[in-house]
Amino acid sequence: MKDEPKMKEIFLNEKPVMTLVTIRKSREEIYGSIISRKIDTTYAHAVKIISQMEDEGLLQSEKQGRKKILTLTEKGKRYSDLFIEMLELFEENMKEENIDGDVLLSGAGSKLSDNKL
Repeated sequence: MKDEPKMKEIFLNEKPVMTLVTIRKSREEIYGSIISRKIDTTYAHAVKIISQMEDEGLLQSEKQGRKKILTLTEKGKRYSDLFIEMLELFEENMKEENIDGDVLLSGAGSKLSDNKL
């Protein structure tokens, strides 16, 4: 079906990658409004990303009062660990080549190098 999100379509975009990385690196309970702030997007966009990730089996949400607490599934942990590894590799390569990661990534409005939790 054309309306169903495909994994590659989701992860060819910065915000979904940063959503997974943010959840993985978080040491506290995390929910939609925190994600939207940390990845610099609207709450509605964060909720859409979260919903797609739930549909793909990458995360689960559990309602606690007014909040939906997010946790990664094993599949989500594997993906986020790979993304973290790739981001660290990119950062290492940029340092070796003496390139400022913010300058390199900012052309696409990216914050991939800024995810310090």
